[in-house]
Amino acid sequence: MTGSLPFRLGASSPAVGRPFPSSARSRAGGQAGTGLRFADLEIRLMMTTTNGNEAISISNGRLSATVIPHGASLSDLRLSDCAAPLVLGYVNPDIYREDRQFMGAVIGRYANRIANGRFRLDGHTVDLERNERGERHLHGGNAGYWSRIWSVKERSAAKVSFELTGPAGEAGYPGSLHVVACYEIIDQATLRLSFEAACDRDTIVNICHHPYFNFAGSPSTDAHKLTIFSDHYLPSKDTLVPTGEIAPVTGTPFDFTSPRGLPKHKFNNTYPLHRLQAGPLAHAATLSCGDVEMELWTTQPGLHLYDGYKLSGSHAGHLGIPYPERSGICLEPQAWPDSPNRSHFPSAVLRANATYRQVNEYRF
Repeated sequence: MTGSLPFRLGASSPAVGRPFPSSARSRAGGQAGTGLRFADLEIRLMMTTTNGNEAISISNGRLSATVIPHGASLSDLRLSDCAAPLVLGYVNPDIYREDRQFMGAVIGRYANRIANGRFRLDGHTVDLERNERGERHLHGGNAGYWSRIWSVKERSAAKVSFELTGPAGEAGYPGSLHVVACYEIIDQATLRLSFEAACDRDTIVNICHHPYFNFAGSPSTDAHKLTIFSDHYLPSKDTLVPTGEIAPVTGTPFDFTSPRGLPKHKFNNTYPLHRLQAGPLAHAATLSCGDVEMELWTTQPGLHLYDGYKLSGSHAGHLGIPYPERSGICLEPQAWPDSPNRSHFPSAVLRANATYRQVNEYRF
């Protein structure tokens, strides 16, 4: 399937790449686009070392984020005028070493699933680690980037960047890949997460962020409303690998073209946004609950929706209690799953010495 898209993108979305309107107001308060001065910012940089896993907080006074080197993970996100945390996370950073829910982590080298742990690249078969039931490759393998301790590259009051090098042959991937992940608080209340990567050989790359959002201040997402600006989705098999079909959402539980709550359906599917490996920054989704509303903007070709139905309540989080199933909503900009095996999916190939770039913005 090539050529023009069989579906209509951003039917309800603002124009692709449109800057944040200066007249818009966040539902959490404050006017965007007024041009903050550095002297106006309430600046905070907090670091707590726990067995080498340093927690770093960045803030501009209205929005603050805490990140840790383990998985370059977002462990906390808060608005100054909202008592509840905005993401699920653990108070003790060391729990991330034991957790297998990818809580707030950066996923790579290839996020999501690759069927049979195998693909062809320029006529050669590449075999990857089959770390999901011995049948599929998931999230870069058992030692994926979500499980690694990243090095702090740069940090300031409102910005921190991490870097990591994945050696050639890790989980079967060709080439040595160097990745930089940068968290930065911009404007009034926007968290920007950007990635850059380069490899010394042709390879595939699909880096994604895996935060669990919950604005309710309780271990339930029932009161949340979600809008996704795509009117098609990728159906999947029981293995959660896409079938290859690009199906309309009309008349299905996957239709979030208008704001609505998430039914108990076990969502774990990708919504196509465009066919470019990296497009212009565009509005992909809006999530709201009560007085808090978040717009998700991304350059990625797909948005994966996962409703947290596999959360097991193994560890206590910010609320002081374990997170049960469906207590967080994952909105994950990424390439389409299994794209190396689907010629009609957007390519995830990164050529040697080329630069991979991705930008995501969480606008409150």
